[in-house]
Amino acid sequence: MLNEEAVLEANQRFYNAINGQDIEFMKKVWHDDVLSICVHPGWPVMHGYPAILQSWRDIFQSTDHLEIQIADISVLASLDLVWVSCEEKIVSLSMSGVNATKAYATNVYRLVNEQWKITLHHASLLTELSPEDDLSRR
Repeated sequence: MLNEEAVLEANQRFYNAINGQDIEFMKKVWHDDVLSICVHPGWPVMHGYPAILQSWRDIFQSTDHLEIQIADISVLASLDLVWVSCEEKIVSLSMSGVNATKAYATNVYRLVNEQWKITLHHASLLTELSPEDDLSRR
């Protein structure tokens, strides 16, 4: 039986790793497997654990602050795979200024040694932010 709370905690750990720009924590949440896949909005598909971690290093090094807030979370499960989909509100700060965007993400977790590990992250940009969603104006 699926422990939905454990899956949602695994999903939150993934976003905590992003928001903390913590590559060591990111290593712990991803499934170290050649079949793992990551698709950042506007990026080519990354296949395999080393390429995925390098993509996160590149993102963390290119921004001074990165925050993703998630909403509208849904969970769909099988025996050892879980799909978590959510809306992402992304705010980043870099030398070029503040950037706020919205994406929709699908995160797939595999049960590995009794721990949920992310094995696929696919985020696609959504339409422009409405004024009430624009976190950079708060």
